Parts: sequence; C-alpha cells; structure tokens
Amino acid sequence: MIIATLVKVVPDLENLTIDPATNAMRRTGTELYLNPFDARAALVAPLMGRPGDSKVIVCMGPLDARSCVLEAMAMGSDRGLLVSDRALEGSDTLVTAKVLARALRPVAPDVVLAGRWSTDSSTGQVPAQLAENLGLSMVNGARSIERKDGGILEVVGETEEGWDRYELSTPCVITVGEKIVKMRHPTPEALKEAEGKPIEVRNITDLGLNPGEVGLAGSPTIVRALRNDEPLRTHRVFGAGPASVRVREAAATIRELLARPRLRPPAPRAPASNPSDAGEVLVFASGPEGGLDMDSLPLISEVLRLPEPFYPSVVGFGPLLEGDRAHLARAGAVRVFWGSGGIGWRTPEELVPLVSGILRKRPTAAGALFLGTTWTRELAGRVSSRMGLGLTGDVVSLSGDASGGLVLGKPSFGGGFIAEVVSRQRPSLATIRAGPFVASELDRNATQFESVPVTLSEVKTRLRRVGSGLEHDPRFGDMESARVVVAIGMGIGGPDRIPEILETIRPLGAALAASRKVVDSGWVPPQLQVGLTGKSLAPDLYIAVGVSGKANHWVGVKRARVTVGINTNASEPLFSRVDVGIVGEWSEILGPLVGALSA
Repeated sequence: MIIATLVKVVPDLENLTIDPATNAMRRTGTELYLNPFDARAALVAPLMGRPGDSKVIVCMGPLDARSCVLEAMAMGSDRGLLVSDRALEGSDTLVTAKVLARALRPVAPDVVLAGRWSTDSSTGQVPAQLAENLGLSMVNGARSIERKDGGILEVVGETEEGWDRYELSTPCVITVGEKIVKMRHPTPEALKEAEGKPIEVRNITDLGLNPGEVGLAGSPTIVRALRNDEPLRTHRVFGAGPASVRVREAAATIRELLARPRLRPPAPRAPASNPSDAGEVLVFASGPEGGLDMDSLPLISEVLRLPEPFYPSVVGFGPLLEGDRAHLARAGAVRVFWGSGGIGWRTPEELVPLVSGILRKRPTAAGALFLGTTWTRELAGRVSSRMGLGLTGDVVSLSGDASGGLVLGKPSFGGGFIAEVVSRQRPSLATIRAGPFVASELDRNATQFESVPVTLSEVKTRLRRVGSGLEHDPRFGDMESARVVVAIGMGIGGPDRIPEILETIRPLGAALAASRKVVDSGWVPPQLQVGLTGKSLAPDLYIAVGVSGKANHWVGVKRARVTVGINTNASEPLFSRVDVGIVGEWSEILGPLVGALSA
C-alpha cells in the first residue's frame, strides 16, 4: 500500500505579513510551520502502515517548506515530494487541488491522508476538491482508521451530531480530526534520520502546467479587499478590589449593555416579479438524509437582504413534505429544483451530478450557497472541482458589487481579517456559516414557487455507511439556539470541573461551549467547539471562562450581543476582546455573577 500524506506550511499568525498588491499572505521571507492538523495525519500514516508499505509526504509550497517536509517525514514516512514554483503564489483552493492531483497521479497512492483544516485559511475544502479531481471517495474528520483485508478500511468520522462509521475501499481520501492521535513532535534522532531520506522537488513544468493555469492568473477566486471585522466592544475590565465588588460592578455593566436596543438585520425584500437569470442565487437546502434542512432558511433570507437583482432559488433532494413546501414559499424561494429517485442517506459524491447538472443549465446565475457542515463542505468542494468553479469557504457576510456579482466575506489569517472574495466566473460557490444569519418569513400567506423536478441519478461510490451515533449530552444544552452561552477554556483546571460549571450556570439556562484546546484534550465532544474551526454563535450573552481569547476562537462569537471574560491573568488577549472582563478565579467569580444576572 502507498500512503500519501498532504501537508501544508503555515505562517506564524501573530507575525504574518500580507502582500498589499494581492491581499495574499507572504509565505516567503517569513518563518513557516507545519500545519498542526496535517501533523496529525503524518503521525497516522505509519500507524496504518504494514511492512513493505510506502509512505510519502506531499507538500505544495516555497522551497523554505523543505524543513517542514522533513519534520513530517520524521514522524514515520519514507520520502518526500515538494511542489515548488514562484508561479504557484496566490493559488486558490481549486488550483491547489489541481496541482496536488497532478503531483499525486504518478505516485498512485492507495490512501491520501490530510488534516481536516489548516490554521491560516481553515476552509477544509482542498481534500474534497482533490478527491473529485482524482475520482475518489472520501471520509472527513476521521477519529479512527482500521485497516481490513482486501483494501477495505473501517473509518469512524465526526459529524455535527456525533459520528458515522464507514466501510471505505481504496484508493480513497481521508481527512483526520483532532481525536485520532495525540499530537507529538519528532525526536532529534528521528529528525536526523529524516535528513537522509529523499525529497523530490518538482515545478509546474514537471507537472505539465503553465503559469496561466496556476497562481493568481489561474485562480477563479480573488481577494478583492481585506478589512478588520472586530466589533465595537466596551472593553471594561474589573480587576481591583474584593471579588464581590468586581462581580457587582461587572453585573451592573452587563445589565446596562443588554438593555441597549438590539440591532436587528433588515427585513428581506420581495423578489422582483420578473427576476433575471443573472441575479439567481441557488441555496442547497438538504442534509445527508434528504428533505429540507431548516438551517438553510437563513441563507434564503440573506439573499433577499441583498439589493436587486439577487433572488433565491433552492436545490434539494429526497422527500419534500407539504410543511417544507410552505416554509420555502414563506421564506421567499422563487424557484425550487428538487431531486427525486430514492430516499435515505447519500454521500456527497452521489449528489454531485444533481447539483452540477442544475448549475450547467444556469451558467449566468450569480452564485450557489451551501451550509458549512461537514457533509455539505464536501459536496461544495466536489461540485467546485467538477465544474471548475471558484469556492469560498466559511462565508460570514454577503453583498453585491457594481457588476452584479456576489462579494463573499470570510474570516482569514486566523480570524484577524475578513477577506472580501469575488469570482471571475459565474456562478460563484460558497459554504456559509449559518450562525450570523437570521431566517425571516417574507410572507406568511405565500404558497407558490416555481417547481422544477429533477432526477437523482445513481452514482457508484466506494463508501458505505454501516453505523452512526449521537454525542449530545442534554446537560450541555444547545449552544446554537441558547440566549446565554458559557464557553470553557483550559484555564478551568481540568475536565473534573465541568460538572461544577454546569451546575453553576443552570439558573441562567445557559448552554456550554468550548475552545479548540479543550476539545483537542477530549474534555468535551467536538460538537461544542467554537471558533475558526468550530461553530459561529450569536447569543445575547457569551461568557468565556478560562479562555485565553486568541483570534481563532473569538472569530466564532463576533456576532454575540454582549461578551464577558473571566480569567486570572489580566494580560490575556481575552480582555482586549470582550465587553466586560473580570480578573480572578472563576470559582470565586462565576457563581456570584450568575446569581446577580439571573436575579
């Protein structure tokens, strides 16, 4: 078996520099690191391997990335392949996937491993685009991989609700999650041994590509501008005096902030009576089991908050009940493309012909939006690769430009900026973080939309789901709908303190959330993670307990109405991000604060 592990080099997000001409981060002349998510994949490869297997590290990056390739090889791989060319600078994910596919074909891997995310862009879409390019099935967010006989792998992958168990035939692509292996760095001896292993360096000419196909020139998506998206916060920190005084003063400030008029999104407008094809934005509105995913309704409303000529159409599959039809009509859907021909769970791979077939018939449409779930991210990535269309991931804002195209705002560079992305092509594809958007009924009496039935064709796949499980502890609440959310960080002291925190926050009816490090440490399920590689929330009140407050966490709660931080260290970045900060031990602060607020 040949196992290829994709690794990416990322800059230090605290000291990154941006090229003002291209709005892209500079990867040359800055210190680069091995993406920690890919490092886990590099650790998994030798665990999967058997005697006689070949394990290769594959990287696209500058020549300076050689040290990171060596680091990944030192985790147990035999050789390295570095694709490096100045012409590749500025490549978007579609071009990156195309280049990696060209590099991998001569390798002929049985398994392609990759991290689920990267710390710089966090789109998680390159593996799906690569899988479609190579014609392979895939699993996202693997927490375990068991190798069976006959080229069969049993893989447990994470979902938004828990996990799915699959049987997957090679060749295939697998992205790994944080739970699959404990992170460790190679020893000095392993690093020295890796220096004697071969690293092949190839350029775009070696891959049969020309400069016009790669880099900025070949990328359909362009970062038009970068903007700081930090919300206005009061930044009042209570750090002096007895704990009771700090809590009393902080609670008074929180009540005052919550009493301010709530900023509400504008009401959606009615679509034009004769909408043009150029203003159509398609919203994919189904989940893996088919039917209407209610979480897609905010995307329909958001399209109708855009000015003319934009209007929403809907794409889905499976059963469409009368109640679902009513929801779509009331939300303002103008046209509904619905695939029939089978009920039950489907892989994203099986839905690609349905979606791409509709898009081919709508070549002048403005865009197509997909919810940012694990399943729909893969579908969007595959459609992007199949159609050769640009894909923008994790979008948190929509607007239009003077030419009638979509402008997609996404967190970038660790969440410190919002990148405004446009596409040279139509339609522009995007995965959307639903948290910032609000569903609205346009017309409670609406009952009609143009219905366009489409046939759901059969697609051969190497993937079969053989089991699933939920990981929702009712004690944690539902952080996506709760008005009050309490997030825990490593500063709470350990997982044994969580029951105490849950009991303390119960009078507020608060839901529990967590930082990535807490999830990585296995204290709570991945479904509770908030931030750049987690969920985006917009509660009335967000209380961060023992959280350091780095940008990659805070990007997930920028839309929270009032934010509060509790930490013993007054120098933590948390206090420069929240509305109200309280310095002190959470065990002394949280209970009295909850009492003051619940009263």
